[in-house]
Amino acid sequence: MWSFPIFNWIGEKSKRVSPPHFPQNSPCMTYLIRLVSKFRSAFLAASLVILANLSAQDAFELKDGDRVAFLGGSFFERAIRYGHIETALATRWPDRDIVFRNLGWSGDNPEGRARAFFGPIEEGFENLQTHVATADPTVIFVAYGAMASFEGKAGVGRFIQNLNTLLDDLVEPDVRLVILSPAPHEDLGEPLPDPDLQNRNLAVYTEALRSLAQERGAYFVDLFNTLETRSKARETKAITDNGIHLNDYGYSLAAERIVQSLAESSNAKRLSLGKNGEPKQADGVVLLKSDKQDGDLSIELRDDRLSLSPLGGDYSQNLTLAFQSLPRGDYSLEYEGRAIATGSAQMWKRGIQLAWEPSNDQATELRETIKKKNRHFFHQWRPQNETYLRGFRKHEQGQNAAEIPMWDAYIEAEELKIAELKKPKAYRLVLIKTEGGEG
Repeated sequence: MWSFPIFNWIGEKSKRVSPPHFPQNSPCMTYLIRLVSKFRSAFLAASLVILANLSAQDAFELKDGDRVAFLGGSFFERAIRYGHIETALATRWPDRDIVFRNLGWSGDNPEGRARAFFGPIEEGFENLQTHVATADPTVIFVAYGAMASFEGKAGVGRFIQNLNTLLDDLVEPDVRLVILSPAPHEDLGEPLPDPDLQNRNLAVYTEALRSLAQERGAYFVDLFNTLETRSKARETKAITDNGIHLNDYGYSLAAERIVQSLAESSNAKRLSLGKNGEPKQADGVVLLKSDKQDGDLSIELRDDRLSLSPLGGDYSQNLTLAFQSLPRGDYSLEYEGRAIATGSAQMWKRGIQLAWEPSNDQATELRETIKKKNRHFFHQWRPQNETYLRGFRKHEQGQNAAEIPMWDAYIEAEELKIAELKKPKAYRLVLIKTEGGEG
């Protein structure tokens, strides 16, 4: 049974005798009691809605041996240039063998409109089916609806019908489905248009996709309501290039939201060590060894998961390190001879979050390798000379289509690197007391 201490506290407050200047049965006191009671009911109702949304879906995870296909329009095609989504998913389950294939195609819809080349729309749908079959997925992430939303409420019924037709064809009994909502549009000011009207349309399509996911037993990820955009009233960092398409920072946030939605877990990492280097608290990191010599404390660590490289100074996933019972003075934390954090004994006792840690560089290398692998795959399944290789001019250069499978060797070479890079490696840090430091 859920327990809500704050509701009990509010209820008790509403029952207590009023302050001396408000008699118990005065109109003012009666109004206050009613106001608090209404607040309690509203707060409870809102909280229950949130809890219902959280509990409506069981946690979703990728399994060892999964083959994941990303299917959609611009959202997934543009994700290829950044690599954040695949990196976040790969590092969430570092010990599992999971293969990702990005089949995003800008301007595409559930009918395969962008994939028709010079043929009829039916040919586009056939090509879409072929593309998915090539990936041979056990999990499909679907992201459609951003383009369809420009048709407004009048178009939502047709969009859902077409998407259902596609999913009926693609989703076999052993294929798991994840449906993503579109991202919100962002107010970047003039000369770009005010996104308010289109965001109202996107809200309608988001709820339609949520209902579709529930009907099909699919997992739903709500990006529309969880990505925070810039606005006239809130000058935060922009997450889009043009108010519509996510930028590098926007994709890093979207990746974080997707992983947080799928698998409930904390990204926070904290290690607290006692006087002689013994662990007092360890979250998200394992202390492999500690050694104290000549006043310096050396510790060897391994993260449960890589901390993804910070963007714009946001390093919320990085390790917070605390040392208890240090003698008064100033201390420097070093990695391979260079200082990565400094502070007084009191500051280290409270804990200092590292602005950089070794796994940041490993995550960056992983993301660059993922981007390279995805470029290889893109050139394989979407060759620039498609018309000559497999289209109506294949009579001219069609024999060169035999080279397309040769990309497999390049893709597999990067896959091997990815398999190693996504696994956290041990690293050594040394806490050194600096000369002349005071607590």
